[in-house]
Amino acid sequence: MYLRNLSEELIVEFISRSLLSKPGHGEYLFYPEDARDLLPRAPRILLSMDAYSISSLKLPWRDYSDIGWSSLSGAISDIVAKGGIPHACMIALGLPHTFKQEELEALIRGFREASEYYNVRVLGGDTNSTSDGWIAISTIGFTTARTPPSRSGLKVGDYIIVSGIYGAMGYVAKEGIEKSSGVDWVVKYTKRPLVKIEIGYVIENNYKYISASMDVSDGLSYTLYTMSKLSNCGIVLETPPLVPSELYEHCKGDEECLLEYSLHGGEEYGIVLGVKPEYKNLVQKDLEYFNIPYKVIGKAITKQGLYFHGKELPIYRYDQFRGWSLLTTSLP
Repeated sequence: MYLRNLSEELIVEFISRSLLSKPGHGEYLFYPEDARDLLPRAPRILLSMDAYSISSLKLPWRDYSDIGWSSLSGAISDIVAKGGIPHACMIALGLPHTFKQEELEALIRGFREASEYYNVRVLGGDTNSTSDGWIAISTIGFTTARTPPSRSGLKVGDYIIVSGIYGAMGYVAKEGIEKSSGVDWVVKYTKRPLVKIEIGYVIENNYKYISASMDVSDGLSYTLYTMSKLSNCGIVLETPPLVPSELYEHCKGDEECLLEYSLHGGEEYGIVLGVKPEYKNLVQKDLEYFNIPYKVIGKAITKQGLYFHGKELPIYRYDQFRGWSLLTTSLP
């Protein structure tokens, strides 16, 4: 059964029945209303919007439920990076009429499983017919941080702390999809990327000590580059971030090899923090309290660029138009 054999009304009814969260205490509006009402959970509201082409998320080892999971994970990571706890989202879908009913059911199942895992409510959305499938997710979260950290607040001397485990998607970028599909640990780490919601608590509790933050969605080197450029400083790396044990064995412990894989890739959804030197131990203590994997990998310096052992590193990113590519900053 294809979507062209169903009506929009049936499709929307199925999504609503399978995915939408019911009104909570003190809330009134629900499907088929076009809007929902919420009660605030903290003084400051955070909003984000993420959009994806379905093809950009479709690795051979991901089914449509994994795509639903991955897209929602990416959407909420932006809220977490600013010290927020994601609370609810709206999901819009553009689907070709040749999309199969079982593919839609798997996609919705992935959204539902991710929303339950992250305790994020799905309040509504929209559906459209399109030639190429896409997903757009708007997310709302709340934070007690009076001044959520921006990307541009790094100061010379700040420590760079990176949460998360890196290298699996970098392996895909470097070695190719065909080779990666036969590597169990790469498939395991990239099939359904995870966001550690608890880091939102760490950031909102320590916002006075965290000078800058950004999530890692397009590659770690690009995140570090973006934060340093916007802050008008550079970053010297003293050690690679956390990597899977399998990658450590693959590289035989060589740090340049580990960096080559871990700085590339994307969709790791860890968080890069710039932390004031005198408060580093406090932030580390909270990260450890919430069992968040992290590593102190370097410091902010005066000289612009990204460096390791005195050598400037290239900056790669995942580009929605070019795929994995060396960063360019000007139009042709």
